[in-house]
Amino acid sequence: MSIKINIDAASLAKEFEELASEVEKDIKDSMVNLSTIAHAKIVELASKNLHSTREIFLDNLSSPEQIADGIWVISLDQKALFIEEGLPASFDMKPGLLKNGEVSKKGYKYKVIPFEHGAAPSQMTESAKDIVNKLRVELKKKKIPFKKIEYGADGKPRLGKLHSLNLPSDIPGKGNTPSLQRVSVYQSAKNGNVRRDIMTFRTVSNNPESGDKWIHPGLEAQKIMDKAADWAEQTFYDQILPEILDKWK
Repeated sequence: MSIKINIDAASLAKEFEELASEVEKDIKDSMVNLSTIAHAKIVELASKNLHSTREIFLDNLSSPEQIADGIWVISLDQKALFIEEGLPASFDMKPGLLKNGEVSKKGYKYKVIPFEHGAAPSQMTESAKDIVNKLRVELKKKKIPFKKIEYGADGKPRLGKLHSLNLPSDIPGKGNTPSLQRVSVYQSAKNGNVRRDIMTFRTVSNNPESGDKWIHPGLEAQKIMDKAADWAEQTFYDQILPEILDKWK
């Protein structure tokens, strides 16, 4: 989807008669600035209102693009459209997750889904924050750092899988595995930097026995693009256009 910033500059400038072309040019030039601040408004709304889906939304948001004289477009790729438009309650995630899945010996599609527990709190859902808080507590009991890099006796960072743990935790939703069962802690090196990841892995399958699993509770439509388009239009008529008209009057 996209929002289109298109103001009828010619009609607005017509009342200025012999100066109409100059006024029209100023209005069209202002569209460059309006498209930029509209894009910034979208980013602002996404940063304020989104958490776990923020990165997906921003990664799929285009920069302003001029498609015709005085007409600018900002687009949101289809991959992030579910954030803008929302998801219905009881949405089955299995078909999407299994799109590139493998086939088991029994003929059912399956795929291993990784869950990374080191994201910034601002990018997590409330349930994810609860899991991470519990994880921190349990790791501390075992004297295993959450973020801090672990080093060996030789003073070098330890690499590979460092820990495999089954930590006490609740079973989420209609799952059958506690959220902190089979927690793995990894450290890897790349370009001189050491990265630490704390992961759990869960399997999704279209086996009929899993029919009531991986069901999304629904997602409220954010309408960020629509809100930004309304805001941009109001900003133009309340601030930008009056300044241009005052200049030429």
